[in-house]
Amino acid sequence: MKILAFDTSNKPLSVALVENGKTLAHIESTELKTHSVTLLPDIQQALHEGGMSVEDIDMIAVADGPGSYTGVRIAVTVAKTLAFTLNKPLVGVSSLELLAADGDEGMMCVPLMDARNNNAFAGVYLNKQDEIVNIVEDHHTTMAKLLDLLKTYDEDKLEFINATQKLTDLIREKFPNVKIMSSEDSLPDATKLAKLAEHKEPVKDIDSFVPTYLRLTQAEHDWYEKGNKDDGNISYVEEV
Repeated sequence: MKILAFDTSNKPLSVALVENGKTLAHIESTELKTHSVTLLPDIQQALHEGGMSVEDIDMIAVADGPGSYTGVRIAVTVAKTLAFTLNKPLVGVSSLELLAADGDEGMMCVPLMDARNNNAFAGVYLNKQDEIVNIVEDHHTTMAKLLDLLKTYDEDKLEFINATQKLTDLIREKFPNVKIMSSEDSLPDATKLAKLAEHKEPVKDIDSFVPTYLRLTQAEHDWYEKGNKDDGNISYVEEV
């Protein structure tokens, strides 16, 4: 199984070409360029390093959010285009689940994406030897609600992943001794994305596959504030 995997939902960009669990190419980019500029060249480079053409790929795997709205859209759009054009299966993997794969085995991993104003995208995952098990579904939440929810867990078994300094400060107020992996030390890894994708069902309808945002964009929020609503006949997407 040859898998082309990529993630642009976070600040770093990660692309990997994996065959039967062996990494043939892995490219990480933290350049100050938009992912829309670097993703396709990085995919081409990965294929070149792996000695393959894009037609040789058996599966496309993509981190489908949550994360940067623009970043997630870029990856999902490219993934859908490749999968549809090449008639290859497409697998979407939660960007938070991918971050949870950075955690220690046996820990209750809490991957985070800072959503500003003391909010975060978060989930809870048990990092087992051969799989990442979702315990609390990915959601958009205030840090206060999240930390209150986590009070039922043993602090020694919790591990927060991808925490910015602001989120770290909030966590330490409630869990002074908990393990925290900073955002600088928990970069998305497309090789792990490929491994996670191997055990998931491909999307049934590539055309209807969309990013997982978990909250409204500002434009959607403004649209609803004006009194608009999805009524079965018209939606925000159709309106704009």
